[in-house]
Amino acid sequence: MAEAAASPAEETFGKRIQRLRRELNLTQRQVAADLGLDFTYLSKLENDRGEAPGEETVRKLAAILQTDEEELLALAGKVPTELRKRAQRDVEFARFLRRLPGATDTQLQEFYKRLERDRQ
Repeated sequence: MAEAAASPAEETFGKRIQRLRRELNLTQRQVAADLGLDFTYLSKLENDRGEAPGEETVRKLAAILQTDEEELLALAGKVPTELRKRAQRDVEFARFLRRLPGATDTQLQEFYKRLERDRQ
C-alpha cells in the first residue's frame, strides 16, 4: 500500500526538499554537488535522518530548489543568528522569546499584525 503524500503545510524539512528536488527533475547528486555536500548526506536529510544543515547551507538549498528561504529555514528548525545574538545581549528579549511557545495562536496573530502595522 502506497504511503499518502503529506500536504505541503504538513511536510517535514526532508520531505519538502525531496519533493521540490523531484519537481525540478534534479538528482540528489546534482543538488549535493551544487551544495558541496556528499549525496548520501542529502539522502539522509530527505529521509529525516540526522541534523539539518546550517543556516547558510539551507539558504543555498532554498535557492537551488527555487523556494522561500524563510520557510525552509523554519522547517529545518533554524533560528536566525541575529535572534540568538540579540537574546544573548538583551535579557528582556530572551525572556520574551521563552514566553512565545506558550502564546495562543490568536495572541501570535495579533502580534504579527502589530509588527506589520508598525513597519508601515
